[in-house]
Amino acid sequence: MMKPTISTRMSELIETTTTRKIFKLLNGTARYSQFSFLFGPTGRGKTFAARAWLDTHGPGAYIRAETGSTQSRLRRNLSRALFGEEDGRTPDIRKYIAERPGFVLIVDECNHLIGNATRAGANNLDSIRDYYDTIADEGGRFGVCFIFTDYSLDRLRKCRLAGFLEQFIHRGDNHLALPNKISRAYEIAPIVKRIIPEADEALIDAAANIGNIRAIFKRLTVLRDFAAKNQSPVTAEMLTATQRMFESGRWEDE
Repeated sequence: MMKPTISTRMSELIETTTTRKIFKLLNGTARYSQFSFLFGPTGRGKTFAARAWLDTHGPGAYIRAETGSTQSRLRRNLSRALFGEEDGRTPDIRKYIAERPGFVLIVDECNHLIGNATRAGANNLDSIRDYYDTIADEGGRFGVCFIFTDYSLDRLRKCRLAGFLEQFIHRGDNHLALPNKISRAYEIAPIVKRIIPEADEALIDAAANIGNIRAIFKRLTVLRDFAAKNQSPVTAEMLTATQRMFESGRWEDE
């Protein structure tokens, strides 16, 4: 099989039970100006669903916490998300958010905020809480959703920052914990059918064997584009072979 060109962007959100749950969580975050938490393993589509929700919701911003995050870096990232440049001052950021009712700040990869569970990690979370509290004190309201990978409320309560995080978690009004197991019927099948409308049960089974939403989308998108160019159907055998190529690390040189 010739190696097809990799394409990894969704043109639109594929609705599944998981995306509906994430949208419900974020709708509540916006409507009630909540502190909310979204937990789930990598590859579950948390980031894509959250960003897609922002596209349809209106006022809001998405930032991704980076390894070694600091309060200063968080401010720069938020300034860039709001103003397109990193030198926005904290009062300007607060004013921008306060003037937009229903605003939601989504903070992804929050594992990086906590880091090694040191006081610096607590300060990172405090800096976001400061925005929330200060704007509330001035009569404004907005929601914040923190996205964690491979974390849970129980794990946060047991880490070295447990004393601080317990107070932080108690401020939370809502949370959603995505299970590790992915539903074949309600998650995998809708995604496969959307990308490959003519997919048969064997292809859906092959996708289920991959067991990672992000990987399933990437592999099927690759095969869809390849099949379109070669006027051939996408089969379970093709998907399995493609997955093996990715897993073996031979994709780039064979």
